[in-house]
Amino acid sequence: MKRTLLVKALAVSLVFSGLTVSDVYAEGKADETKQQLQNIRNQKSREEANLDQVKKQLNASKQKLNELEKKLDEQNKKVEKTKKDLQQAEKDLNLHAAIFKQRVREIYVKGDMGYMKALFSADSFSEFLVRFETIRLIVKQDRTLLNHYFEAREKKEKDQQTLLAEQNKLKEEKAKADEEYQKLVALVKQHEETLSKLENEEEIKQEEMDKINEELAYSSGVWSGGKLSWPCNGPITSPFGYRRHPVTGELKHHDGVDIGCPMGAPIRAAASGEVVKSRPSNGYGWIVVINHGGLTTLYVHMYGNTVTVNVGDRVARGDKIAEVGNNGTGTGPHCHFEVRKNGVLQNPKYYLSR
Repeated sequence: MKRTLLVKALAVSLVFSGLTVSDVYAEGKADETKQQLQNIRNQKSREEANLDQVKKQLNASKQKLNELEKKLDEQNKKVEKTKKDLQQAEKDLNLHAAIFKQRVREIYVKGDMGYMKALFSADSFSEFLVRFETIRLIVKQDRTLLNHYFEAREKKEKDQQTLLAEQNKLKEEKAKADEEYQKLVALVKQHEETLSKLENEEEIKQEEMDKINEELAYSSGVWSGGKLSWPCNGPITSPFGYRRHPVTGELKHHDGVDIGCPMGAPIRAAASGEVVKSRPSNGYGWIVVINHGGLTTLYVHMYGNTVTVNVGDRVARGDKIAEVGNNGTGTGPHCHFEVRKNGVLQNPKYYLSR
């Protein structure tokens, strides 16, 4: 009982304030949609900031990869040079080893007595000194050859170990940098996908907001113009109400009627009024909205180059405003036609003259 009295009181209040229940609902819906749109935009801003941050990290990672690739290229050149050096060292080693082995064989065969015999078989003291110096030089050369042998072998082993260590270190760094880069690439893709979804949600919500604003803008006045004339000469191919969308297959409300007309057929104003909208619209191609005072009509799917009216133009019933097209989402040329009374969707067939 109390609820009934409250509703009646609200209705009386609305009547005296000049508002309708439809107006209040539309305004409430507008506030809700506006807040939802703002939330989407805030989330979109955060996502854009996140994406910029990840892209900076990606650029830094890419630069690091480039530097590592340059180092790896320089290392490869060093590898080639070291290989050549090692090949030469191998040759030197083999040469020293051959000479050393030959001397070892000679020493083994002759022994130390060979040197003593050479010294004591000298005919004079001066010849003894010459032979002594010669033997000393031979022993020194043997020792030098021996040192060269071990030095060459040690150098070869050390170069190989150094080369292996540098290669392994660079490979590890490159593998880590590659892994980091791939993670960042995946993160950028994830943020871009999220941002794309938010942009799509923003576009849909903006369309919804525009529609609500149109309803609020055209919700004043009382329609007394009688029946509307047909915007184009053709049958209704898709009625007002819920249906399976012919393109997406989704079950959704069809806000108007589709009138099947050939491409290029004239579209005419259903009643006299003022053009309040003439612009492209997502999925609808080009649209035109005419305010007749308490009643508005919407015409959809035209191509912009065929539209003959601009916002603010006054048109009379039957004036040509555009031509039938197949712009936006559709399965063929037709005129989608909507009617709103005080901002509320109506079934157009109850307003058309036949």
